Amino acid sequence: MNPRLKLLLTSARLSNLPSVVSNVWLGVALGVLLGSPWLQGISPWPAAALLVSAGCLLYVSGNFLNDWYDRHWDAQHRPERALPQGMFTPGFYLGLAIACAAAAVALAGCVGAGSALVAVAIVLCIVSYTRWHKRLAASILLVAMCRALLPWLFFIEWPLACAKPGLLHPMAQTRMELAVIAPHALALLCYVAGLSWIARGETLAFAATRRPAGSLLVVAGMLMASWYVPTMPRCGLLGVLPFGVWLTLSATSFAKSPRLRVSSLLAGLPLLDWVALLPLALNMLHHGRSDLFCWVCLLLPPLAFLAGLGLQRVAAAT
Repeated sequence: MNPRLKLLLTSARLSNLPSVVSNVWLGVALGVLLGSPWLQGISPWPAAALLVSAGCLLYVSGNFLNDWYDRHWDAQHRPERALPQGMFTPGFYLGLAIACAAAAVALAGCVGAGSALVAVAIVLCIVSYTRWHKRLAASILLVAMCRALLPWLFFIEWPLACAKPGLLHPMAQTRMELAVIAPHALALLCYVAGLSWIARGETLAFAATRRPAGSLLVVAGMLMASWYVPTMPRCGLLGVLPFGVWLTLSATSFAKSPRLRVSSLLAGLPLLDWVALLPLALNMLHHGRSDLFCWVCLLLPPLAFLAGLGLQRVAAAT
């Protein structure tokens, strides 16, 4: 591969984009579950395509902005990166970051004001994290918030758009929506905060980096596992198994270095989504529904997981 292209793809963190797709789709699946749009002849596919694209653009924007801001620090500590090598100009990276962020907000705005506001919130988290991540350890919560907000891109619009007037009191509708999405958003927040804490050990070597991280990751898994399809509660355990196995491997076999461990944890993000999506898809199959939506819920997380692992051979995850 052309060295410039390889460095550009590494700066964009290409191998992590499948997990972004999976995170956004989690919000799509839960939004459709709550809104039941097809009962009213509304297709979620156009909105889902726009918001998956917006999520990927937001992620790429954050990576280019981070590399642009860290270029002087990288020149001393990470000279193998693109900007310290002089492969690209800092202005090019900043321009890409701004263009991707603007395009993402525009795509989200095509779906609705709520989605646009979530996209703007993610941009603000990206900018804040970029500004403070080398100074404050608590900034890991900002990058974790970027991931936690991805399912909201679709979810914040869809249940309300598809709700039947007069069926539920607005407060009851809001409480039901929060009960569906909150455990998953909080799980992503904890998981990404944990792996970000470990990632600080790549260059900021202090002994305490690993101790709280394991607890955060376990909490994330338990939060995701707390939600299941009520009609088939035993299926909820099936979604925990792949995530639990990969989490165990990340904490043992892949714990030789912070970078290897973080790369494995990043690849495992779709398996965290699968804790909810696997039982949801099995429930739909159990009730005779086997359309494209059902199969995407069933197969997207494991395929995103495998795609992320494969793309790590092309561009490093971290």
